[in-house]
Amino acid sequence: MDSLQKKEDRIIELIQQGEKPVEAFQLGMELEHIVVDQETGRSIYYDQKNGIMDILKQMIDEQHEPVMEKEYLIGLSHPDYAISLEPGGQVEISIRPCYHTEEILSIYRHFLNKIIPIVTGQHQWLLCIGYHPESSIDEIPFNPKQRYAYMSEYLQGCGRYAHHMMKGTASLQVVIDFRNQEDFKRKFRVAHFLMPLLALLTDNAPVFEGKEAPHHSIRTAIWDETDPARCGLVPGVMDKSFGYRDYARYILGTCPILVKKGDGFKGMNNRTAGEIEGLELLADNEIDHILSMVFPDVRLRSYIEIRMADSMPYPYNFGFIALIKGVFYQEEALDYLFRLSLNMTDEKLNHYRNQVMEKGYYGKFMGQTCREALMMLFDLAHRGLNEKEKQWLSSLESLVMRQKTLASIDRERAEKDSKWMKHLTADHGFKEENQ
Repeated sequence: MDSLQKKEDRIIELIQQGEKPVEAFQLGMELEHIVVDQETGRSIYYDQKNGIMDILKQMIDEQHEPVMEKEYLIGLSHPDYAISLEPGGQVEISIRPCYHTEEILSIYRHFLNKIIPIVTGQHQWLLCIGYHPESSIDEIPFNPKQRYAYMSEYLQGCGRYAHHMMKGTASLQVVIDFRNQEDFKRKFRVAHFLMPLLALLTDNAPVFEGKEAPHHSIRTAIWDETDPARCGLVPGVMDKSFGYRDYARYILGTCPILVKKGDGFKGMNNRTAGEIEGLELLADNEIDHILSMVFPDVRLRSYIEIRMADSMPYPYNFGFIALIKGVFYQEEALDYLFRLSLNMTDEKLNHYRNQVMEKGYYGKFMGQTCREALMMLFDLAHRGLNEKEKQWLSSLESLVMRQKTLASIDRERAEKDSKWMKHLTADHGFKEENQ
């Protein structure tokens, strides 16, 4: 057995650790938030007075333990979730996998009950929005995490929007399980297949660098011009039966930028993962870190991450989680969409991505308008959801029926109300629900 195959096998070994029987399937959520000043809408930075570091400090208690890197507070650990910081100070909550969506909601509300009084007391808002609404990228400093220093230097030479991606964007990611390689193949293919529709559905970036976003799904365009080698579509995913070994080869052919070394990191100097000597001997967490250093629309680790959605406030964020559950955890829907995807190629899918960014709901997808395709998707998902999940999903259905996105609604509000961002605060939807 040659060295490269041993490295492929080691990556496959980690992937296979995630295989689960259907009855053990769970859902996970990662949601990024942007903290802004209520008066100006400008971003709150890591080390300013009442900044992100101070917010984290105020959250520390018996359940929220500090996560340090040298002398810097870079996150919090809770039994049900982890709080971490993105490069521009975006606050991310990663909720542990749950069997029920209502459990995810309960955990998220616990997090909000802790952080909202702190930011509100500092006259700040915790926003669920796809891109910074006011501050420019050049104004936003990087937070002090070591890995971001490596990434910012490397990615700056790969695409003009690399720093916009790192410091300006905020996303909603949903994590799903797979049973075996055949189940992975279907889910991975279908998730890529649906990407243009899901990016449009969750478009929540009304502004890009102080101006109206030039087209739909601006985060898609930002990723496209961050680093083509590690973003967008995984090459070949729509052109063939794409399995574990194909994904391992994709990873090994990409430069991971940096690798974990004990408690720190080491830069790769443009070498690919396949050039790492002794990769097959690395610990699971070191292999997982390498898998985390690519950023495609759909990513594989010991689970599948669906990554193309903008950050959105409640109930839209839970409507998206419900949609993912209804499509990927219901055999009838998954099988139908898999068969529908078999005529798709990488080239065709990239064409649809570009068309949807330009034309929105009026763009075509597999012979239908995007509105028609999304309504079909909702109908499929409904069959696998409970009543509460259907209620969440209806918030997204309402957008599609009106051929609106949150971004277009945000722009309409901004023309009439200087405090339009309040509608995108993480707790705003809960307040409306309780009225």
